[in-house]
Amino acid sequence: MYPLYVIVGALLSVSSLICEGSELEYDGWLQLRLWHAFNDDPVPVFTERGNVTVSSVRSGTSVVGQNGLLPAQINALKNLAEHDGKYRLKALARTSSGSEIVFLTSVPACYLLGSDLEDVITVWLDSTAEPTAVSISSSGPCMLDDPFTNMWTTSVMVRYPDSGPIPDTATYIQKLEREREARERGETKDNRSFLAKYWMYIVPFLIFLLLSSATNPEAGGSAQRQ
Repeated sequence: MYPLYVIVGALLSVSSLICEGSELEYDGWLQLRLWHAFNDDPVPVFTERGNVTVSSVRSGTSVVGQNGLLPAQINALKNLAEHDGKYRLKALARTSSGSEIVFLTSVPACYLLGSDLEDVITVWLDSTAEPTAVSISSSGPCMLDDPFTNMWTTSVMVRYPDSGPIPDTATYIQKLEREREARERGETKDNRSFLAKYWMYIVPFLIFLLLSSATNPEAGGSAQRQ
């Protein structure tokens, strides 16, 4: 049993070192360049909205710089809301690894009016800290009134994939060790039925009987012909 403890301990140590190294290695930065569209046509007409800089993807620390909405843009946003349209956002993500990728997302326009231009931009990262999605959301409520301000109030959230539960290997090994010691001391009782205990002996015996009964009539018939 001792080698099993050594192997499991070594695996756990290596996995912890890998996780720690990955966490340090993947703490890079991320930049988002944002454009938005106020038209409800199949092809959106994007204009620049601003920039988001995430200085640390591990902590999610970010700086947001955005332009305020012009009166014409507020009217276009209200027109979208009146027709149950969606405000569309395009984000160009640049990472510290040098990769670039464009994401498209949207939110009901009336939610932005109801929250007075307060929204949440969420950046979803994979296990290597590369962005896989960018989404925009707003708590609303859905309203058609003019917002109290023409300036955005944006929160930025960085999300990693949820990790699964970690198995309790040490407890399982201890359980196996206790069961083994109990069997050696004869403390455990075998509550299985007679067939469950000795089926490996009974089955060959039954097969032998069947084979014997199948060959005996042939032997008897040949003796009578003689």
